[in-house]
Amino acid sequence: MFKKFTLVFLFIFLGGECYSVLAQTGLESQHLADHKPLMNEVWKTFDTMLYKVNKKNGKTIYTPFFPSKLAKMDGMKVELQGYMVPLKTGLRHNRFLLSVLPVLQCMFCGQNGIPPMVEITLANNDKIWLKENPITLKGYVKLNEKDRTRVEIFIQDASIVK
Repeated sequence: MFKKFTLVFLFIFLGGECYSVLAQTGLESQHLADHKPLMNEVWKTFDTMLYKVNKKNGKTIYTPFFPSKLAKMDGMKVELQGYMVPLKTGLRHNRFLLSVLPVLQCMFCGQNGIPPMVEITLANNDKIWLKENPITLKGYVKLNEKDRTRVEIFIQDASIVK
């Protein structure tokens, strides 16, 4: 058991290091060419979300603001393609983030800051295997203005498009 765990750990650890070395040896342009963002009209609309900044009792409060085009999407069924970003450890997930960029590509590097992400909840408590390749799903948009422990845009009752 110990040897198996150690080998898996070393594989993951060394795999991460190899990725970093590749990025530092000038191959990052190839990596970026292989992983183009999956922006479409739905993602572009999600990316219009802004924050209102207020002060309350000396603290800065950021409140999501949904422009009218985005607000009209609340409750709408959409189809969206993206990369899975797990919220918890494990290989099978019912709830996860979906991003226009793969998790191995630095989310905070590159152009124009942090890419848009949405929280996905699959219908019927279904779970899917964590994938490195993009997935396509359909579900209903839910805009979140209140729950500060979760993201601002959800896709609920989602199903995978085959």
